[in-house]
Amino acid sequence: MIKSRKITDTIEKWIDEKEIIILTGARQVGKTSLLQLIEDRIKMKNVSEENIFYLSMEDINILNTLNESPENIFQYVLDKNKKNYFLMDEIQYLDNPSNFLKLLYDKYSGKIKLIVTGSSLELKADFQDSLAGRKVAFEIKPLDFEEFLQFKNFGRIDYLFKKDLPDNIKKEFDDMLEEYLLYGGMPAIVLQDDKEKKIKLLEEYIGAYINKDIRAIGKIENIANFNNFIKTISSQIGGLLNISELSNTLNIDRRTLEKYLDLLKYTFVLYKSSPFSGNIRSQITKMQKIYLFDTGIRNAILENFVAMDSRNDAGALFENFVYMELKKNISDKIFFYRTAGGGEIDFVMESGGIVYPIEAKFKRLRKKIDERVIENFMVKLKKECLAKVVNLSLNDDSGESIKYIDYRFVKNIVK
Repeated sequence: MIKSRKITDTIEKWIDEKEIIILTGARQVGKTSLLQLIEDRIKMKNVSEENIFYLSMEDINILNTLNESPENIFQYVLDKNKKNYFLMDEIQYLDNPSNFLKLLYDKYSGKIKLIVTGSSLELKADFQDSLAGRKVAFEIKPLDFEEFLQFKNFGRIDYLFKKDLPDNIKKEFDDMLEEYLLYGGMPAIVLQDDKEKKIKLLEEYIGAYINKDIRAIGKIENIANFNNFIKTISSQIGGLLNISELSNTLNIDRRTLEKYLDLLKYTFVLYKSSPFSGNIRSQITKMQKIYLFDTGIRNAILENFVAMDSRNDAGALFENFVYMELKKNISDKIFFYRTAGGGEIDFVMESGGIVYPIEAKFKRLRKKIDERVIENFMVKLKKECLAKVVNLSLNDDSGESIKYIDYRFVKNIVK
């Protein structure tokens, strides 16, 4: 049985609209499974089964047929008087996927509904212009922490958003968090319980997607340079992206580095966070911070699956976790704040006219941290603010403008 994803409900709202639904994202994040879940939703709407067609572009016969002409898709239609739903997997394998979709939409949007998946650079970059006004796109990401617990059939999931937990139940959640931080949220990895097999699957993913597909898409010739770049970037999650320093360290010219960074961005592996633009003079305005789409993939690149209490990058992994939880559940607009003197707030978000400064602390806090950087930020900003400090243990909402929350509540941080 295919496990459900939260984004399915959002996608379902567009099933009866004329726009093409495009599911993008890195390989193996669950796009094909989502197509099957969407197929089930369509069937529940009392549409006869023969009106739904699943077409995989990895099937060479289907691929050749559709490459000859987009209108060959009607060879599969059984009843032209009814609306037909085409669920097309890995559409980037078509010779010209954007033109294919554009032609079918412009001529037949009332007769057919196209729901497609794809994961390559060409989809994200090329589709922006050629399908403007004709598509609605959803980036599918690895499982968030709540979905991870559901996939694991975690018996205590009903306690996920309860503040005061008995020590034994809290430890069970903490153990789940450690597994999530070490091995990530890729569905196939999560469903595998054996840790050695998890690592093997992650290594296979690195070889197939990072070291093969992405390198081929970017036409990378200097394999050693690219591999060194990947490892260095992976070791710097949560840190400032200093292109000049990176160029000197790796002995790679700036233009090539920027090409590599764009390649990881457009293949859904790397995300950048920009400085918060609130007209505060003391903030740095040029450099960005970087995060990877999955901590398990990151740890596999670095060949490091050491337990969280024995590693010096635990704080960076936790910060990456908080960033991705915010991105998956709240908004893509996540910024950070840093003063010229080095004072920093990990994340800054804005919602409903309220600014949310957010700190991520991989610590079992028993008391409040030094709050001066946050306080100074709120004073200088002169806007309504509500700060949150995400940590491993402390839930304290007694503060008027700075509140403490345990990591389980990250997805509910903005209210």
